Amino acid sequence: MHYSMRQYRAEAQSHSHSDFHQIIISDLGRLEMEVEGRGGEVFGRQMAFVEAGKTHAYRAEGLNRFLVLDVNTDLARRTGLEALWYRHGRASTYLEVRTGHQQGLVGLLGHLSAANEDVCPDGLECLKTLLLRSQRASGLGAFAAQALPSRLLRVMAWAEARLGEDISIADLAAVATQSESSLFEAFQKYVGTSPMRWLTEQRLEMAMALLRDQEVSLSMSDLASVVGFSDQSAFSRAFSRRFGCSPRAAKRSAHDLTTSRTKALL
Repeated sequence: MHYSMRQYRAEAQSHSHSDFHQIIISDLGRLEMEVEGRGGEVFGRQMAFVEAGKTHAYRAEGLNRFLVLDVNTDLARRTGLEALWYRHGRASTYLEVRTGHQQGLVGLLGHLSAANEDVCPDGLECLKTLLLRSQRASGLGAFAAQALPSRLLRVMAWAEARLGEDISIADLAAVATQSESSLFEAFQKYVGTSPMRWLTEQRLEMAMALLRDQEVSLSMSDLASVVGFSDQSAFSRAFSRRFGCSPRAAKRSAHDLTTSRTKALL
């Protein structure tokens, strides 16, 4: 299994691969896809499984980053991953991932990639867990006993695809098609925090991901704007409270870590 973090261009591209399946999970942004004529998107908690041999087109605008796993067909067959997907998701290329598993998988494989690990049995097991706790993007067939209500999943996916925009509690309630008070109660019950605090957390996590990405070059004011903060000072304070360091310190730390790893490989 090969995995990598990839960024895509706004110009549409198309190809196919005969010897491996491909699983695509969003870490940042939205990827428009068409697989054998079936259109869909990878964003928020919606992932895609592209079967070997199927022609697929793709494009993404703006800042974006996706975890892409190329799983050899033989390996997928031997580990049971292929059978697992066919059982739960063959009716749809696109599946919706349960809360927490998407970022967990991204983090796990990101660490393994940084450690230069080529073999990832834990990653395969994590993938199996992810699939078992997923549901079809159409909303049919939930597999996890403790599933989030579909309204919350819809709100989270909608907000995660628009973290740089000005989003109010009224906007979230409108997406959920319920009152603000009902949405607040649902978030408290299932997520353990308020909708706006959850939104701030997603924005700060996105900011940290961008700071750690050496291919992304943004000023602190631009970074604050990209992740939905209109005021740079408010962004810096919130970031420091969350991570215990300033955004500039986090960027320096990520740069120093990358430099030390590069020197170690020389």
